[in-house]
Amino acid sequence: MEKRDSSFKKENGFSGEVKYYEEKCLYVTNYKGFLSIVELCLMVGISRSGYYKWMKNSHKERKAEKDKTLLNKMLSIYNTHAGTLGNERMKNELEKAGIKVSVKRIARMRRDYHMPLKTSHNWKQKSKPHAIIGNLLNRNFKAKRPGIKLCIDITYLEVERPYRHFLYLCAIKDLCHGEVVAYSISDTMTTSMVLQAVDQLLEKGLMEKNAILHSDQGSQFTSARYLNYLYQNSITPSMSRRGNCWDNACIESFFGKLKVEMPCFIIPKTDEEMIKAVENYISYYNNVRPQLKSKKTPKELLLEMAS
Repeated sequence: MEKRDSSFKKENGFSGEVKYYEEKCLYVTNYKGFLSIVELCLMVGISRSGYYKWMKNSHKERKAEKDKTLLNKMLSIYNTHAGTLGNERMKNELEKAGIKVSVKRIARMRRDYHMPLKTSHNWKQKSKPHAIIGNLLNRNFKAKRPGIKLCIDITYLEVERPYRHFLYLCAIKDLCHGEVVAYSISDTMTTSMVLQAVDQLLEKGLMEKNAILHSDQGSQFTSARYLNYLYQNSITPSMSRRGNCWDNACIESFFGKLKVEMPCFIIPKTDEEMIKAVENYISYYNNVRPQLKSKKTPKELLLEMAS
């Protein structure tokens, strides 16, 4: 074997001593088609286990280099959306940037480079008043054009300072393109705050005559003041069945996302911070955040319809 090794060294210009360990490993890799790995390792003076360990680490380095471009883009998207995008929506955003990648690889990289999905707890509506208006929407959440089907609801937002209390957010969402088209915030959950949001909608001219405005059976929506106001402005009320949140799932879904994702950008402590945070999140939701199904923002969908 020594005679064979000596002959092989002369033919391939091997001086007998390779200065660096990596060069020795590269030598074994380059010539393993001519001699066995055992023979080559003996020739350059390294152990076979050491060579295999180097191969494993080298593969990791190559993989890391390959991931570098993708990683930089993923980190940019991750930070833009404050860690709230799931793997499927991350894939959609990468495809927009011209990067084709599988969900499996995205999941691996998020795990390897610590990009967890940020989540929080959702709250549930507890009030279950009696229904007085029919469910005209009947879970048909699709609309052919803007301003003909909208949903409205109220949720509460916890504020810590100067003492623990709640603010209330009333929001209206257009079911055609998914944009939050009007909202109001108050420290009391009253019919007045609901009408303030409806007023915004009317002032913007975002509702057609006899458009459907769907709500749950909260006392603010069953009040005579609210219903009379809708009728006076040619708005058709519709209400979920008693205790059935799925009948108003679209607006409930928005509130859920707001409570999960908004704290990833900022955790508001005061009333002023909360009001500003809600304003910023609604702008983000309408103009930046892509919807999973359409892969587009509500504003992009609206512009498409207008063109």
